[in-house]
Amino acid sequence: MNRLRYLLDRTSCVELKRLKSSLSVSNSKVKIPDRIQRGPTDILKALERTIPKDYNNTSYLYHNDPYICPLRKTEYRTFALSYEAGRKAAKWIRNEHRDLFPKHLSEPEIEAFIPLPTYTDKSQVSEEILLRVISKHIVPDALHIYKLLDYNVSNDTKQILLELLCFYNNENNSQNNSRLEDWFTAKQDKYAWQYVTEINELFEFLKTQDSSTAAAAYNIMICGLTRHSRINEAWVLYQECEEKDIPLNITTYNYLLRLIPENFNHNCELAMKYLFDILNTINKKRVKPNVRTLNAALSVVIKTQKKNNVDITHRLLMDFKRMNIKFSLATYYYIIVIFTQNNKNANANFVDILHSLKNRSFSIEDPMDDIFFKHAMYMASVFFDREAGDMVHKLLLTGDNYNFITSAGIENNYYVSYMSLVLSTSTVDEFFEFYKKLVPNIHVPSRRIYLEIIQHLKHSSSAISMEHLLRLWSDIHALCYADHPLKLEVLSLVKMDVLPADSPLKTAFMDAAWDCWQVIQTEIKTKRETYSPLENSAMACIPTILLHGGRIKESIKVLTYIINESDLFLPTMNEKQVNELFESYISKECILGAFLILEYSVNSGFPHIVKMATELHNLPQLTDAYRKELINLVGAEALNSSNTKKSN
Repeated sequence: MNRLRYLLDRTSCVELKRLKSSLSVSNSKVKIPDRIQRGPTDILKALERTIPKDYNNTSYLYHNDPYICPLRKTEYRTFALSYEAGRKAAKWIRNEHRDLFPKHLSEPEIEAFIPLPTYTDKSQVSEEILLRVISKHIVPDALHIYKLLDYNVSNDTKQILLELLCFYNNENNSQNNSRLEDWFTAKQDKYAWQYVTEINELFEFLKTQDSSTAAAAYNIMICGLTRHSRINEAWVLYQECEEKDIPLNITTYNYLLRLIPENFNHNCELAMKYLFDILNTINKKRVKPNVRTLNAALSVVIKTQKKNNVDITHRLLMDFKRMNIKFSLATYYYIIVIFTQNNKNANANFVDILHSLKNRSFSIEDPMDDIFFKHAMYMASVFFDREAGDMVHKLLLTGDNYNFITSAGIENNYYVSYMSLVLSTSTVDEFFEFYKKLVPNIHVPSRRIYLEIIQHLKHSSSAISMEHLLRLWSDIHALCYADHPLKLEVLSLVKMDVLPADSPLKTAFMDAAWDCWQVIQTEIKTKRETYSPLENSAMACIPTILLHGGRIKESIKVLTYIINESDLFLPTMNEKQVNELFESYISKECILGAFLILEYSVNSGFPHIVKMATELHNLPQLTDAYRKELINLVGAEALNSSNTKKSN
């Protein structure tokens, strides 16, 4: 425990020495601090931080038209794709119909509005134009210009073109700058290895040039092959570099470290041997490592080493800390994984790590940095540690740390864990205070989360506030409109008898129940062939709410339909529900409703039908017509036997 705290201490020994030396220097001279470069929007960001966050405000994306503000998750995605589709259509028109844009469309000129030029002849192109196209990562155009120049360009330009092909040879990846679309697109772990002929020709030429040019070509080829999952080819090139003593840069070594688990996943000893061989080579050749080197090494430890991974991690962290390499969030992710696996002090270690990160703002330094918050919140929910969860969320809101929520998938996983944690560690009132700040403008809960909330409310020992249920119903009605079982689950929690007679909530719940019923009826009529039968045990809440609210006619209408159209509903209403409805209709002096419940009980084969029939038969307000119907329903013998038992 103490070793971990020491490793996570942000102030290293070197920093302490520097601090002491600075204090010893005389302060007699006034030293003007270096000017801090400010961006054009820095003042606006500073002002924004002074304004309290409005949780009910919509995103700036929808301010032009609040009616297009999405509510459901599918609508968020549809809006994003539609938004980007418009931009793509504009780009297509600009590129395909250049003749429609004879003049500049902006003053001063905006490069994005200018149609891309078309080159058909060698006289139209130059090496400078090729470099400009390469800088925009437009692979097909770069290759086209390169061929027009008859491959006659400098070695430096060929090296830059090889870099472009190795890293951006997937056309969609290189030209896709649709921010909103990327938000809903899952990351690709593997990319297609395209333009193989052109890449091989450039590499074979460059590796025969001077030593520095050849080394640069080997470095970029190893990185490109690794990035595109050409593991064996990359490893062969690495071994060739080792034999020929070709120098590699730290980026290449970082990629090579990532190859180790793929190559030696089933041989832990060999994997660890290559890990330390590469690290020793980096040290011996005096190549300066960076935080990605550390992260790559830790990923190897996690994927291959199971026994002494904590000791190896201690050693790596100490070595890199001694070199004053600051940890990124990916580093802390790996530390959490290693120090919480099969460890008795897992929760304590996790909290220590979070304390070491308190009030710190990070910048993205590793592609794996964005996984930290999702995993940290998941671990807090696993440990049922609300304090740890709040610490993670506070860290997320510190500085620009929210930039690490890079996709809809990561955001959804993060808030699913957070909501589950708060739900399991809070009272009902505390949870809904948290819920109101989050839904729907920051996060739209999934169906699974709503089911968890409903189940928690069902088993809650404290009285449920009907206002919370109304908010829950409103959100589910808006966000999960066609999910009838989920809506019925909420309505089943409504207790009308606890509300005052003049409470507006009574009217609101009756309107909700009736609206739900009308939507279900409409779906039955329009989609009868594809309609999925609902359980009548869930449907029973609708007539119950209407009955207790005084809308007896509507209650009878719903109940009549459920019983008469029994093939549309699953017969799951239990004896307890039947008894409650039966007694409620009798207390409201609604004989028709009681008869309908008795009919359902007879059809379902419940054993207590004689008792129910006797109770109905003894009602003073029962008419002769109803008595005859009662005899037809249960038989005269059943009623006579019941009366005989009572007289005896």
